[in-house]
Amino acid sequence: MVVLCDGMIRSGSTWSFNVALELARSAEPHRRVFGFYNENPAVLFAACRPRFSNLVIKSHGLHPSAYELCRAGAIQAIYTWRDPYDVVVSSMRMFGRSVDHWIGALRNALRVWSFHRATGSACIVSYESIIRAPLASVNSIACYLGLQVEPQQMGQIAKATSLEQLKSFSQQVNDLEQARLIRKDGYVYDRQTLLHQNHIRDGGFGFGAGLLDSEHLSKIDTLLREEGFEFLCTPADGRPSIPQAEPKPLGAME
Repeated sequence: MVVLCDGMIRSGSTWSFNVALELARSAEPHRRVFGFYNENPAVLFAACRPRFSNLVIKSHGLHPSAYELCRAGAIQAIYTWRDPYDVVVSSMRMFGRSVDHWIGALRNALRVWSFHRATGSACIVSYESIIRAPLASVNSIACYLGLQVEPQQMGQIAKATSLEQLKSFSQQVNDLEQARLIRKDGYVYDRQTLLHQNHIRDGGFGFGAGLLDSEHLSKIDTLLREEGFEFLCTPADGRPSIPQAEPKPLGAME
């Protein structure tokens, strides 16, 4: 089995990656399970060759050349999504770069979601459900992947991958043995969980629209309409009023 966790950035895709790993280990302990991050479509094609092991791959993109792998069921995708305004603000907080850069990344993520929606080729999980109903979210992934896991084990997986547990672990990543660490783009990652220092903050949602100026709100609204996701637009009259003279720091509410 090949599982692809290809959700939006900062939407819980690392959570889905770890959940898929634990489910595969619990349901099929006789098979080895490998997990890693890669966005190269050639790797997906290679992963789909006959094998006895299970693979879980995290990626924030899905090249059109690999669409048929998902359509045919050669790849089982898990797509996590989050309030688009929160995605942009949370990405800026974590990685820097401009608002426009992350709006562009959001467009690419929405196009992957559009493909999965049109073809029914993914288990779609919202960030809010991960936070509010973690056990139900884990169960939905297990059902989608066709993995039989005992209720007690399911509860243990939900607990082990809870926001609190992953946040606590991420804060200690730099203290792991060097063989487990990957250093890339100024970050230190745990190669087993793909978590990095301060990977998880407060896990909030619904804060992004109140921290963006009117120009960028309009750009995101336009993007959502263009890509067929108008239902994700935040009504203008429902947005917190942020005085322009005294802007709140990004992430203050996350």
